[in-house]
Amino acid sequence: MRTTRNLTFPLCGLLAVTLVAGCGGAPGQRAGSARTDKVYDQLKGLPKSKQLAKAEELAKKEGSLSVYTSMTADIATPVAKAFEKKYGIKVDVFRGNSETVLQRTLQEEQAGRPGADAVETNFLEMTVLADKGNLADYTGPGLDKVAKAGRFDHWTASRFNIFQPAWNTDLIKPGQEPHSWEDLALPRYKGKITLELSDSDWYENVTKYWLDHGKSQDQVDKLWKAIAANSKVAKGHTTMMQFLGAGQSPLEAMNYTYITDRAARGGAPVAHLPKSGHSSVPAFARPNGIGLIKDAKHPAAAWLFYAWLLGDGQKELVDLGLSPSTKVPGDKSLDGIKLTQFDVEGLSRNDTEWDKKYDALLRGVDQVKG
Repeated sequence: MRTTRNLTFPLCGLLAVTLVAGCGGAPGQRAGSARTDKVYDQLKGLPKSKQLAKAEELAKKEGSLSVYTSMTADIATPVAKAFEKKYGIKVDVFRGNSETVLQRTLQEEQAGRPGADAVETNFLEMTVLADKGNLADYTGPGLDKVAKAGRFDHWTASRFNIFQPAWNTDLIKPGQEPHSWEDLALPRYKGKITLELSDSDWYENVTKYWLDHGKSQDQVDKLWKAIAANSKVAKGHTTMMQFLGAGQSPLEAMNYTYITDRAARGGAPVAHLPKSGHSSVPAFARPNGIGLIKDAKHPAAAWLFYAWLLGDGQKELVDLGLSPSTKVPGDKSLDGIKLTQFDVEGLSRNDTEWDKKYDALLRGVDQVKG
């Protein structure tokens, strides 16, 4: 995870993104906000049993939907097509990493030219958009199906990325895989581990977990020093998985379980669960969420997409191998995994601090040779 909360972005020449004034508009003015608010208020004022039908009626008159997301293309495309098939509403998708999604959304909002109707991305970027007042509240159906831990101010978790170690099963034999985060510091893994360059959110969560479970700061620092000494680094979780499957790296300190599972289904000799099918490594579930843009051009379509993603769309995510934010029949993405709390609040406050600490840890660590 790379920080975005304290960055400024180029806009209208040298003007930075702020909340005070926008390009071509008065301070606080939102283009189309009255019309958008009217749609959201109209839907909110209806009984929940009638909201979906009204949203569909209004959305079909709007005719299209713009979604900004950090889903990978092989996820975003089928999700958009599934929504289009159900409602006959054309979906335009802008896909980028979470930082790019945030940057583009903020730039357009500040210029008074919103391009997104709905945004679906990582928790940190969703928190920034919420903090800056760019998101409208959703109170429609499906919200009550999401556990309290997945409901946030102005946005809702739509899926989770699960943090677990992953290994090449040809190179790490049964019984040799790590059974705790501490195991990554063992001498037997010298030169065998790959760390991802931007995984400071994983670093923060493991550190907090160790401290919360009785380790001293000195013990934690020694563990991280030993893990870094055992490791090389690579950029990108998909790239890391390619290295792992090809045998260029025996073990990844962390990857998202859906990426490991997807590679395994494709025939790669990789796993994140031992032969028993049950991991003893505490897994962190990082939320990715969905939000409504306050001055969306197609507010009813955005509202309908939000409702669908927390409803029928959850099954679509499960079919694509992701971990949904609601209970879905047939979902096996959490089987054998021991979940522990992900520190959303701590990272939302101090993400830059953890970026710097993680960068310092990786200083001097060699890169994996491609």
